[in-house]
Amino acid sequence: MSAGGFCWNLRAAPPFRPRRGIRGLRYGRGWRRLTHVANERRSGYRPVQFGVETLDSGILLPRHRHAGGYATVVLAGSFEEAGFAGRFVVRPGDVLLHGAFDCHANRPLTRLPITILRLPWSDNLLEGHFRVPDPDVLALLAERDPAAAAAQLRSQLIRRPPAELHWTERLQQTLNRDTCVRLEHWAEAEDLAPETVSRGFRRAFGVAPKVFRLESRARQAWNSIRGGTATLTEVALEFGFSDLPHLTRAVRALTGSPPSFWQLRSTAGALARQVHSS
Repeated sequence: MSAGGFCWNLRAAPPFRPRRGIRGLRYGRGWRRLTHVANERRSGYRPVQFGVETLDSGILLPRHRHAGGYATVVLAGSFEEAGFAGRFVVRPGDVLLHGAFDCHANRPLTRLPITILRLPWSDNLLEGHFRVPDPDVLALLAERDPAAAAAQLRSQLIRRPPAELHWTERLQQTLNRDTCVRLEHWAEAEDLAPETVSRGFRRAFGVAPKVFRLESRARQAWNSIRGGTATLTEVALEFGFSDLPHLTRAVRALTGSPPSFWQLRSTAGALARQVHSS
C-alpha cells in the first residue's frame, strides 16, 4: 500500500502490544500518564488521556467534545469518526488530528478491540485525516518521551488523499464555510428532501445540521479571537452572528468562557511574548 509515494507494509513489524495496565487502558514501561488539566474537568468535556489505550470491542462513542487538542494514531482495529474536519474511516497507521474544542462521534467498524495512541497536539489549524509510515515506532517512542513522539509524528505526517464525498460530507463542508446556507435550498440542489437531509446528517454526524453549523462557526470565531486583532463585533459579523451577544452565547456554550475572556488571554500572551523577546 502506498501513501504519498511511501510504500509500507503493515506486516513488516509486529503490532504494538502494551505490556501492562488495567482493563481498557494499558501503558508500557516508563510511560508517564498525562492528562489535559485546563478545561477538561468542566462538565460536558471528555478528558483526553495521553498514551496507549485499548477500547473494548464494539464500543460506540456518541458525539462528544474535548477541550484540548490531541492526535490519535491507530495501532489496531478500524473505526469511523465524524466531526468538524469531516467523516473518516481509519485503520492501522492512520492519524486523526484534533484541535481544541473539537466535537465528534466514533463508530467501530470491526468486532475486534481497537488500540490507539493519543499524543499532544496544539495546532488548531491543522486537523483531519493523515497517516504515518510506522505507528508502532511512535508508540514505543511515546513510552519514553511523549513530546518527542509528538514531534516525530508532525515530521512524518502524510495527508490522506480525499475520497469521493457522500452527500452528508458535502453538507458538512458547506456548513463549515457558508454561514448563510439554507437547508431547504441545499437539499433542493442535491435533489433530496429536507427531512431526508436532516435525518441523514444527524445519523452520520450525531447532531442536527443547524447545531453543527452554529458550533462550527463558534469554533472558527474562537480561533480568530485567539489569533487575530479584530474587535469582537468584527468577528461576530465575519462569522455570521447577528450581534455580539449572539457570538458570546455561542462561544460560551462551546468553550465554557465568553469571547472577552479569550481575547484578554490572547492579548496577555502576546504581551508576554513581546517582553520575553525584548
